[in-house]
Amino acid sequence: MAADKDIDWRDADISAKKFREYAAECRRLMRHVPETDRAALLEIADAWIACAEEAERAAEPDRD
Repeated sequence: MAADKDIDWRDADISAKKFREYAAECRRLMRHVPETDRAALLEIADAWIACAEEAERAAEPDRD
């Protein structure tokens, strides 16, 4: 992934946790917005989860 070069993965564990918190916040917000806006928040939450998963992969000990 080309974006890997732009991300400082030294704090990948912290980043993954933070990204999951952002996703959870999006899901909490979904309860308080009009139904027409919920799909966008869900999409954003899914993107934060993808970021968390990428950070977790980057934090694996065998990463070069």
